Amino acid sequence: MPKSKKKQSRKAASRRTTDALDPLRPGMPAQDSIREVVDFVSPKKKDVHYKILKTTEMDAYDPIPKPKKGRGSKL
Repeated sequence: MPKSKKKQSRKAASRRTTDALDPLRPGMPAQDSIREVVDFVSPKKKDVHYKILKTTEMDAYDPIPKPKKGRGSKL
């Protein structure tokens, strides 16, 4: 008896998200811009894992961050 499509798709999704990061894959940020990698487990499906990349890269629509006041700052 063949496996149901629902089980196959869930298993395939789980396998894709747990693979090691491929920095050369299209759409990935530059390696030197990655600050942190956070492992995330879906609260609804415990067997689905994601990797959240925290980077220094910004999109064109992101607001420009204001500079922080330093010790020698006269602002």
